[in-house]
Amino acid sequence: EGKTAKNRMHIDIRVAGEPPWDMASREELIRAKVAVLAAAGGTVLREERYDEHLGHVVMLDPEGNEFCVA
Repeated sequence: EGKTAKNRMHIDIRVAGEPPWDMASREELIRAKVAVLAAAGGTVLREERYDEHLGHVVMLDPEGNEFCVA
């Protein structure tokens, strides 16, 4: 389903810091933050993967605004 309106602002929540990353640890950090945000009312839209690694997770806040966790 497409967006019905453009976000006022797009937010990226970076939990894994800057490269270079240990990809297994990075994925663990992302999934932990996604779980916290989902428990607070966020909704997971999709996971973006690069090769076999998790790149980021696209979520919606309770008002329907998209944001990414990376």
